[in-house]
Amino acid sequence: MDKINEIITAVLISVTGVFAFLAKRLFASVDHVNKRIDRLEDKLVDQQFLEGQISPIRADVQLILKHLLAEKK
Repeated sequence: MDKINEIITAVLISVTGVFAFLAKRLFASVDHVNKRIDRLEDKLVDQQFLEGQISPIRADVQLILKHLLAEKK
C-alpha cells in the first residue's frame, strides 16, 4: 500500500510540474508578444502620423462646410 501511495504522489507531482512548466512558458510567450506589439505600435503610430492621416479629411470637411454654407445663403 505504501508503494502505491508513493507512485500516486510521484505521478501527481510530475503532472503538476509539467502543467507549471507549460503555464510559465505560455505566459512568458504572451508577455513577449505584448512587448513586441508595443514596440511596433511605438514605431508605426504616433501623433505626427495620425495628424498626417487626418489632415486630408479635415480639408474635405472644410470644403463641404464651405459649400453647404454658400448654398444656404
